[in-house]
Amino acid sequence: MVRLAKLIPLALVAGAALLVWRIFFPALMSFDSWVQFRQAWDGRYDDWHPPLMAIVLHQCFRLGRGIGLVTFVQCLAGLLGVQALAAAWLEAVCGPAVPPRRAGWIAAGVAFLLLLPPSPLPFYLATFWKDSWAAMLLVWVCALSFRALSASCPSRPHPLAPSPLRGEGERSTGRVVALALLAVLLGLVRHNAIVVLPVTGLVLATALWRRSRAAGAVLALVPLLACLLAERAIDAAFDVQPRHLERLMMVFDLAGVCAEDARACDELPYIRRQAGSGDLAGRYVPGDMGRSFPHGILVRDEDAATLRGEYLRAVRRFPGPLARVKVEAFAPLLDPNGARMVIYRGLDANEFGLRLNPRFAAVREWMTGATVWAGEQSPLLRPLVGSHLIWFLLNVLGIGFLLAAPGRRPLALALLQPLAFSLSYLLATPEPDYRFLYPSTLVIQCVVLSWALGSVSIRLSRLR
Repeated sequence: MVRLAKLIPLALVAGAALLVWRIFFPALMSFDSWVQFRQAWDGRYDDWHPPLMAIVLHQCFRLGRGIGLVTFVQCLAGLLGVQALAAAWLEAVCGPAVPPRRAGWIAAGVAFLLLLPPSPLPFYLATFWKDSWAAMLLVWVCALSFRALSASCPSRPHPLAPSPLRGEGERSTGRVVALALLAVLLGLVRHNAIVVLPVTGLVLATALWRRSRAAGAVLALVPLLACLLAERAIDAAFDVQPRHLERLMMVFDLAGVCAEDARACDELPYIRRQAGSGDLAGRYVPGDMGRSFPHGILVRDEDAATLRGEYLRAVRRFPGPLARVKVEAFAPLLDPNGARMVIYRGLDANEFGLRLNPRFAAVREWMTGATVWAGEQSPLLRPLVGSHLIWFLLNVLGIGFLLAAPGRRPLALALLQPLAFSLSYLLATPEPDYRFLYPSTLVIQCVVLSWALGSVSIRLSRLR
């Protein structure tokens, strides 16, 4: 009966995930989604988007399934990940003050709250985006990180030490392996997510340090090295064609440098030619490549060395303007007035005959209206729903809170992962889209809600 009681919250969350899947069946899909879908359909891939998602979808096609199977896994894994993260935070921070059965219901409550409008979570669970996969993977990475790091807190026994509970060591080792694997997948889903992997390596090293310092030191390097090797193996096995996205970002950055400092253009002749005629300073839009270069950017292979040389020259000669370009591009993502395109609302017209389930059209319209109103129109709710700034600051404060608590300092590494994901966009921000930072925001929303509900639960239990 005890085991059955623990399974009830899990079953309810799984049922909610199934309902979300049916409401948005087969998927919400934008232009980027269709690029990957067509690559999966043809079995020909390039690296403009990391090819892993298209390769997985192609295998579904080979099995006689379609995009609906992928979004089913997204909905189920994503919502269960939210529940797992909330439960892991409660166990790591609250400990025995919140009994396991109660923690299970609180974690399920967090999942249900994040499904309600105006939360954008249902839309991300159902959208075939690399941002959706990144969110799904990051919540699981953080959940497993809290489980692994709670052992490193001085007030708690280390989970990899000998335990009177049979099989506890094997379960802990399994979590470490799963954490490393999911971190590698996160790095393969989004180019910028590779910045998170060294932090995950520190999580693994800290989790294993008491058991074996040598193993901890080795595992610190495993996520990053494994991701780089897996990326090369995928490129070779599936003949992934390079699109050299980094070249476009270099042109965009250098155009920003020229817009910041006209004198710099005298030393950047290739960029002057790329910019063409007209006032570059007047038409350059920080962090928005599409508006700055509405006709696109073309960098020929024979010009790659010239572009690289000018970029390195800008790093040496104009570090200040280049740094300002990076910050100005990143800043709109944290705009308290909201970023662009909080959710994607539909499934674009297509040659494959895919269309959204008409049975739930009214439900989708209601959910869309509530979420768009809150995230783009409401002065009160927009800072919470349509902006990442509050959640970014809470991420920083959460790390500070854990570092200030001597018994919980190792747990700060878990929250350093979503912060690293957010800050990775300082390296390259092509558009001011809300979806870019949503994986980090989702992690912090899970943590804040579980902390709030856990605190209420503790206070109520003390009043009895």
